[in-house]
Amino acid sequence: MMPRIAALAALMLFAGQAAASPVAAETVGVRAKGGQPEYLFLEKVPRAEAEATARKLANAVIAGRMIIFAYSKKLTDPTLGDKGFGGEFFEKQWRSALEGEMLDATPNQKRIFEKLFWAGRQVIDNNQDRLNVKGIAWKHFLPAKWEREMGQVFTARTGIIIKQPGRNYRSPVNVPDDMERSMLQHFIAAKQDENKPQTAFTVMGKQPVFRHMEPIRLMQPCLSCHGKPKGEPDMLGFEKDGLEAGDVIGLMSVTIAVSE
Repeated sequence: MMPRIAALAALMLFAGQAAASPVAAETVGVRAKGGQPEYLFLEKVPRAEAEATARKLANAVIAGRMIIFAYSKKLTDPTLGDKGFGGEFFEKQWRSALEGEMLDATPNQKRIFEKLFWAGRQVIDNNQDRLNVKGIAWKHFLPAKWEREMGQVFTARTGIIIKQPGRNYRSPVNVPDDMERSMLQHFIAAKQDENKPQTAFTVMGKQPVFRHMEPIRLMQPCLSCHGKPKGEPDMLGFEKDGLEAGDVIGLMSVTIAVSE
């Protein structure tokens, strides 16, 4: 018994010292103050091209999401192994969906889009083992996951930031910054037909940038995770948001560096 009593006494002493320590009272696990999400802007566009480039990128990512969404029944079929949904297959459909968008693309935009297509294809290829697992329906691969991973790969290659800040975000990658939070509040408070993108020329650090934000609204099939009843666990274990079709769930946010 004596060793156990001694151990208990030591534990109580440690706990008392920890409580008295200034370090123990420090808030941890929060975002560091200052800084910015990107420091090396590898791709820049002329100011005159910034708005059109950001809009085209937003439209392209939405198109990519819709292709994945269109194949969601096949991708979540637990009886299938190889789904035949590889990077090359996806890229071919994606390029086809964006033919009209690229008709008036400038040389700068075409160069950037080649990097976007590359990033989107890479993410599909990187997830082949996950997509082709048999016996499991929901494999944690949704349009939002593709966009999140594609955005990170694309940023690494270009410095252009594409993200989907959420109303109730499920990934720390989607934490909204101050401007995105303000735009989320704007679109949530607006009518359901208020989809006009909100844009601004601003700076990120010392770099002039153009920011484009538009709402992502829930479609009917999305309600299994984000609908009602609020608070009930969805298929992935997250609490449902209690929203309805047409409600804002997040933003399509594009930030692109501007050359003066």
